[in-house]
Amino acid sequence: MTRPDYITRGGDLVMAPPLELNGATMYSFLVSADLAALQAICDAQLNAVTGPDIIYKPLLPFAAIVCADITDSYSTVPPDSEKGWMSERDFGVWIPVVRGTMTDGTWKAAPGASIGWYLPYVFVDNVAAMVTGREVFGFFKQTATLMMPPAPDAPGVFSVDALVIAQYSPESQAQVLRLLTLTSTAAAPAPAGSWGGDVKRAFEDVWPRLKDLIGDVRGLPISIWELLKNALEDLITGDIPMVFLKQFRDATDPTKACYQAVIEAPAHLVKFEDGWFTHPHDVTIVPVDSHPIARECGLASGTLRAELGFWCRMNFLMKAGTVVAER
Repeated sequence: MTRPDYITRGGDLVMAPPLELNGATMYSFLVSADLAALQAICDAQLNAVTGPDIIYKPLLPFAAIVCADITDSYSTVPPDSEKGWMSERDFGVWIPVVRGTMTDGTWKAAPGASIGWYLPYVFVDNVAAMVTGREVFGFFKQTATLMMPPAPDAPGVFSVDALVIAQYSPESQAQVLRLLTLTSTAAAPAPAGSWGGDVKRAFEDVWPRLKDLIGDVRGLPISIWELLKNALEDLITGDIPMVFLKQFRDATDPTKACYQAVIEAPAHLVKFEDGWFTHPHDVTIVPVDSHPIARECGLASGTLRAELGFWCRMNFLMKAGTVVAER
């Protein structure tokens, strides 16, 4: 199908990919999650669009809380590459998923399958990052006030203050509340150590800790260890697949979408600068009706403990995407 040309307008902050993001300090905290809930969110938000021929499944009963501070981001293609740059922060819930197919009632991972990351909740502090993420890729980004420690070796708190509706009712007014908080279990700098620019060493250090944390997970539809190993090796080679639900509500019938698609796009590692482990962190997610993060993502109520956490500083490139399915 021939696509119409994109019409550029004054005030348009949607930037054309590929997008280069430099000086990104990214913290990742692994938390336990209910596998059935993760499958339900994949079914409702991805598999409902791809249909019976392509099925996404969660890889593990875990999710990652990822908090990133990006020094500068910009388009790499003209004319948008001539417009300038901006900084942004991104906090979100990342679910590891694998794409596969159903054959005679049996799900099988696609040939050469690798782990993708689906982000059902993403919060950013930059409206340009929100509209570019939503309109180009399908990142489900929402604006919020995001706080984090000034540096990996500085103790502090990660927090998300977002516009929410605490309890649905005709009388309820939307308000800004503290929705998510991550607090270190040690009021001290991060553990001493550094990977420098050696991403291979980072892989070798994280891999055994990840295996110890996950343990012997049974009842999964796939063998996970080779896929996990491939995913960490993908980081070394440079490409991390991202999975998106891109949709726009229809103007004539608000119960329908005028466009709906599942998109995959690779985040390409350009340069790995540094990184190391963090202390364990406690994660608190406030339950509100408008943002049922814990319930939808299968996270325990109350305070969660993220035993495995690490940070890394890198430059990466968000490449253009591929349409997996659309309707």
